[in-house]
Amino acid sequence: MERSDVTYEQCKFLREMRALRNLDKNTISLDETWINQNYTVSKCRVDSNAGKAVGVRVPTGKGARLILLHAGTRNGFVPGATLVFQAKNVSDYHDQMNAITLEKWFQTQLLPNIPPSSIIVMANASYHPRKIHKPPTSASYKATIREWLEKKGGTVPEGLLKAELIHLVTRHVADADTNFVINRTASEHRHRVVCLPPYHCQYNPIEQIWAQVKGYVSKRNTFRIADLKPLVHESISNITAENWKDAVRHTEKLQEDDAKRDVLIDHFLDSFTITLTSSDEDSS
Repeated sequence: MERSDVTYEQCKFLREMRALRNLDKNTISLDETWINQNYTVSKCRVDSNAGKAVGVRVPTGKGARLILLHAGTRNGFVPGATLVFQAKNVSDYHDQMNAITLEKWFQTQLLPNIPPSSIIVMANASYHPRKIHKPPTSASYKATIREWLEKKGGTVPEGLLKAELIHLVTRHVADADTNFVINRTASEHRHRVVCLPPYHCQYNPIEQIWAQVKGYVSKRNTFRIADLKPLVHESISNITAENWKDAVRHTEKLQEDDAKRDVLIDHFLDSFTITLTSSDEDSS
């Protein structure tokens, strides 16, 4: 979290969100999570008078997995935006929760149900973004690389080696504004996507909402996959507007506190200098 590139993304995000809040824009928070079939509380109360230990008997293994995708505002979940489905591969839910799934949900369930000119806050996970014009790689043919560069308006000298062409691609990608399908789709509908800085999921209010959803499920789970999906929908329906308001207030305060802290640290580090000089008397 303290890497210079991550710090830059954090500062940019905090400034942008503060400016958007001042404009009183409607903010949508979206994210996905998952719940395993055998998900339950980690501890439970035991009746010491029962003669034997009484606790939660959990089946071995994690069982099947449900993937949840949703979005919300300070007034509650976005109506009609619930997506709950069973993952086919329990080892890694990212195989199913990928860019294609996200884009379809984004276009069919989210955009039709949110107010005009909304700000959409989401994580910039590696499996989320899909570039509109994916740049070529070292595995591409030289002719393909040259054609891509020329379409971008660059002048490509004759006689360049493949390594030199790839270097031009890298420079172009670094200098250009990254354009993703999600961002363009949102822009076409007059919305704006703001990506969370890496390793800062705590800036997304829906993270607290997911914790409440999972907490509800963990206390009522029957460990049967047929019961889990209805239970998840029941848990989502029990989240109130006040729950969302509390989560948004907490997140906004966290962002403001971090922004003030970063200013203080930056001012301190700029004025705090240690000069190391060699000494003839004490070489150690």
